[in-house]
Amino acid sequence: MPNDLPYTIALAKDAKRLGFKFLLDIHNSDTWADPGKQGKPKAWETQSGAELLRSVSGYTRDTIAALRVAGVLPDMVQIGNEIIAGMLWPDGKLPENSASFTQLIKAGIAGMDAGRGVGFRPRVMIHIDRGGDMEGTKYFFDLIRAAGVSYDVIGQSFCPGQHGSVEDLRRNLAFMWERYQKDIIALLPFLLGRVPRENRLRDRRQDDRPVEVSRPDQRMGR
Repeated sequence: MPNDLPYTIALAKDAKRLGFKFLLDIHNSDTWADPGKQGKPKAWETQSGAELLRSVSGYTRDTIAALRVAGVLPDMVQIGNEIIAGMLWPDGKLPENSASFTQLIKAGIAGMDAGRGVGFRPRVMIHIDRGGDMEGTKYFFDLIRAAGVSYDVIGQSFCPGQHGSVEDLRRNLAFMWERYQKDIIALLPFLLGRVPRENRLRDRRQDDRPVEVSRPDQRMGR
């Protein structure tokens, strides 16, 4: 299905009408972006430096403004998708181009702020795929913190087996909350069915307690 702006606006209207909240994930790519592929959109493929920053900021601004005018301003905006290895390669590829990468993230956030108008500000999510990987999580979020990236929510992909065990996730959630003091959302847990049965059973035997994915003093539904 076409994931263009008219489609997104129509889908957002349906979601809002049904009482759902709306997270907008801006991949900044012509195809699905993930840790193994973070290619630039064709329209930006020759751009770099300040020109690429302007394109990221302008595209995000115009998208958010169109959603606002349509009455479906997102509740949350995600800058990039599973960006543990950066985005908009090669300019924003990690680890070699970390300064450029953090500038691109900031450009996306600035574009969101420019497009949202006055009043409500969508929360900003930064999303990686290290749900059960404490070391990888620390590397990434320490990097963006040192660069002064301002965001509200940590997003972590977690498919049991692929990204570690449920206990690995639990330990990493506690670590993230203690170190970064951000709300946390665990993404993709519905892919449990793709994990080998023996892994699922092993995780279930380890611990049947539910996994908390938000601050202990505040649920994510605000």
